[in-house]
Order: sequence, then C-alpha cells, then structure tokens
Amino acid sequence: MTFRSSRLFAAAIIFGISSCAQPAREASANAPAETKETPPAPKKPVRMNGRGKVSSISISDLFTLQQSDKVLIFDARPHFFYSLGHIPGAIGMPKANCDVEIEKRDDEIEAALAAGKTIVVYCTNFLCPDARTVATHLASYGYSSSTLSGGWDSWKESGLPTE
Repeated sequence: MTFRSSRLFAAAIIFGISSCAQPAREASANAPAETKETPPAPKKPVRMNGRGKVSSISISDLFTLQQSDKVLIFDARPHFFYSLGHIPGAIGMPKANCDVEIEKRDDEIEAALAAGKTIVVYCTNFLCPDARTVATHLASYGYSSSTLSGGWDSWKESGLPTE
C-alpha cells in the first residue's frame, strides 16, 4: 500500500466512524441566548417497563426473513448514507430523530408485528452504536427488535442486493 493510499484509507475510516457520532453543537457568539426560539421537544417515549427486547440477527437469517417478506427493516444511519445505498426495503430511521419516526410509523410497526414480522435495525458496521440506540428506543415503546451483526458493511461485502 502506498503512502497516499494509506492516507486515503485512514481518512475513509475516520469519516466512517465520525458518521455515527452525534454532531457537535456550537453556540453562536453573536446571537443572544434569549432570542433563539427552541423547537418543541419530541414527545418522550412511553416506557413499557422493559417489555421490548433487543437481540442480534445474522445476515443469513435477515436475508431469509427478507426473502419471505417477514421483516420490517430500519436503517439507523444518517439520511445521507441511506441515500447512497441501503438494504432493499429498508426504511431510513436515523438515530437523531428516531423517537419522532417511531411515533409517525407506529401504525406501520403495529401492522408488521401483527403480521408476524420481525423488526431489524442496522447501522454502518460493528463499531457504529446507532442501530443499538434505535433498537433501544423501539424497546422503550414496547417493540422488540434485532440489530444486524456487522451492519451495512457486512451486507455489502456479502454481495447481497442493495438499493
């Protein structure tokens, strides 16, 4: 590997890991704090006393469920990465606004569970905690879900179809 390609590889790794991090919030030095309007806070999830469980699922098990239309898949990566490619049928649900998305999709989630479907959440790779975070939020609403082992990177490396 040449020096240039190793620098590009290192930059790609840093970019990939930083895509899972929460964005830093900067305060504007010129704007007084009292003039900023704060958007209303999202409704807090209804806690279900741990009724929802979080587990893990392998790529082969997810693929089998997907082929038999027995899965509801959520992509926890930021919308930018979702737009670059995702697992077929996956719905974008970034960690940053997952509570709002869960509330909007409540009927869809309920219908999927009533049809015997499994909820699966995935992120970029093993190092990305976003899938687990979204799955934990789903569990707080009472919805059990699984996180995909290896995430998007493993799916792509396996040569499985993408959108």
